[in-house]
Amino acid sequence: MDVINETQLWFKFDPSNRFIKDFYKVWNSEVFFLAIEDSLLINLYYSNKNYFKIPAAKTRMKKDVYFLFDIVTDVPDARSDHRRYDYIKY
Repeated sequence: MDVINETQLWFKFDPSNRFIKDFYKVWNSEVFFLAIEDSLLINLYYSNKNYFKIPAAKTRMKKDVYFLFDIVTDVPDARSDHRRYDYIKY
């Protein structure tokens, strides 16, 4: 979880790790997800988009790949602003 401009950012917890598994299926790298998680959240926040793109040069299939999210801001029992990114698909 990150805090930017007093807004908490995080990816929805998924016990099956579907987002992370899909991410590694596509991304041609061995970098640990936790090492780039903050960068992805910050990018999503500042771009005001519900997706991010991995360029063709960095994917296993050599095509641009987009990861799509629902942005949830009405999190119950929250005491500050939130943006939770719920993974949909790539």
